[in-house]
Amino acid sequence: MSDDAPTTRLTLVTPELSETDAFLPALEAALAAGDVAAVVLRLAPADDRTRAARAKPLIAAVQAAGAAALIAGDGVEDIVGKSGADGLHLFGAGGVADAIERFQPEKIVGVATPPSRDDAMTAGELGADYILFGLSPSGAAWESDRTLDRVAWWVPIFETPCVGFAGSIDDVSAIAAAGAEFVALGDAVWRAENGPAAAVASAMAMISLARTPAP
Repeated sequence: MSDDAPTTRLTLVTPELSETDAFLPALEAALAAGDVAAVVLRLAPADDRTRAARAKPLIAAVQAAGAAALIAGDGVEDIVGKSGADGLHLFGAGGVADAIERFQPEKIVGVATPPSRDDAMTAGELGADYILFGLSPSGAAWESDRTLDRVAWWVPIFETPCVGFAGSIDDVSAIAAAGAEFVALGDAVWRAENGPAAAVASAMAMISLARTPAP
């Protein structure tokens, strides 16, 4: 990646949350440690009122840090507005057309696609605001080589912004070097031995490394 290339930013993906109070300090620490563009808040199943109430303090923290708060989970479409979220994050191309018609342009509609290139192209053609490669609905990361292959294929061809999910901090540099506009991180941040702030700082260093021209 050349020195004048656009800066790659971070997206954070939370664990599936059923209780959010205990998670808030970790989220705030991560947000304060680097250039976080967005946070995907994965919400455990519950009634709409409960999930909206759980999401609100997290959304407030994300937005206070200047990032976009996106909600993910089954049936979250009905709580996006009630919670004050900036948009929603879907898994797979199913439901993308309806979400785009319902929420754009006021809200962000992002999509994590399965490995199928056809699904990614379908979501992009429908008008998704970004396509994320490398994250399964369970929150598990794909194999790093497959994620990197999809990012390297997408970036030169399509205008829709690309997010590459890194299963570890060590994967961040390669995804950034491949030209992804965003690198997403999940458990690599939340389960880091030295804490989420240090993990985010390390990821930022890896992005800087990817932008450093070879001697």
